[in-house]
Amino acid sequence: MTAGPSARLPLEFTAARGRVIVRPAWTTAEVATEVEALLVAWEARLPADRSARIVVKPNLNNDLVALSGNCADLRVLEALLAGLRRRGYTDLTVADGSNVGVERRNISSFKRLRVDKLAARHGARWVDLNRDEGRRIPLHAGAEPLVAKTVLDADFLISVPKVKTHAEAGLSCAMKNWVGICVGQDKRHMHRDLGRNIFLLSEVVQPDLVLVDGLVGMEGNGPGDGDPVRLGFLAAADDAFLNDLVMARLVGVPVASVPYLAHARHDGVLDDTLAARVEAEVPTLVSIQPPPPRSRLAVLSESPSLTWLKLAVRPVVSQPMVAELAYKAKIIQDVYSLDDDTLQLSGRDATTCGDCRRCEDFCPTGLKVEQIGVVLEAPSCIQCLYCWWACPKGALTLTGEARAMQRQVDRYKAVIETI
Repeated sequence: MTAGPSARLPLEFTAARGRVIVRPAWTTAEVATEVEALLVAWEARLPADRSARIVVKPNLNNDLVALSGNCADLRVLEALLAGLRRRGYTDLTVADGSNVGVERRNISSFKRLRVDKLAARHGARWVDLNRDEGRRIPLHAGAEPLVAKTVLDADFLISVPKVKTHAEAGLSCAMKNWVGICVGQDKRHMHRDLGRNIFLLSEVVQPDLVLVDGLVGMEGNGPGDGDPVRLGFLAAADDAFLNDLVMARLVGVPVASVPYLAHARHDGVLDDTLAARVEAEVPTLVSIQPPPPRSRLAVLSESPSLTWLKLAVRPVVSQPMVAELAYKAKIIQDVYSLDDDTLQLSGRDATTCGDCRRCEDFCPTGLKVEQIGVVLEAPSCIQCLYCWWACPKGALTLTGEARAMQRQVDRYKAVIETI
């Protein structure tokens, strides 16, 4: 296995609520091996009926490439879908509802992140939960979000969260991932008391299995403007709360700084004995940088009492120049372009590569270096461009226009090359 923070793995933690298994992984081959091992560990929990409706809910917060630390890595989704298909499951759906800014602009994170092509590779449906029907789930402080019918009607739910910081929630993992099951702008209901509502929603609608993407995490100003950090692990759990408690310890995030875990302690789900066990038995692999304090304007902008004002000024703040100013003032994290990229991998200069095989390590579909830039069509190549993002030598060529992707290329390309 690749050396790094994950050198102190694997580990297994078991408590009354369930268990969490954490295994080291970094390359595509390692991810495939370890996802299979985690599925074997939970084989008895998987549905006996091979026609069961299985819904995989990744974290597709917005349109940032997974190697930035923002959303679920295609390598994890590939290994999971392939493992389920090998077991004979026939009804697979990949479903998520990206954040309210993405939804309001009618941007498809599935298409920009190439999740649609990955799902098609395995004959799976993909569903944008922001466009789904739903049912109201009463929570706290008047919150009653519409929760997606696709999720509520599933026979088996698999949550695939990312490990990253969150400016409001402290940490984003399995429990925070569940905000994405709320339909469209109903996610705003959660912000009436974000910490408590994340905790309550996770108790009302529970995933059957959690598969954590801890390959590249995000630290600092997450979830949409932080810095990628190499974590190098995968984890699986049968309880979202226990999972997040262990994940917080692994990345050095204090429970007190994660409001939804603090609410779990208040409601008696987390007791001092369990907290002490996690601290004693689970190592901190890396202490990720916490999110910076939010500006007063950022906090004010999320106030439910000012929703009317946000709606009134939206036509103005949606203008690109105004959005850029709001980003620089740290009021918002995300600045979106409505123009999808048209980038396509078109070739590879083998003489430039030398003995470097980073592109192979990052290719979700498992292409070898000799095939990358040569095999260019689906289903073998889904044009995710992970190879290009990871290549430090400029050996890969693209055609088309970056458009919406240009901003993240400027922000993340050089960092991803060295991660």
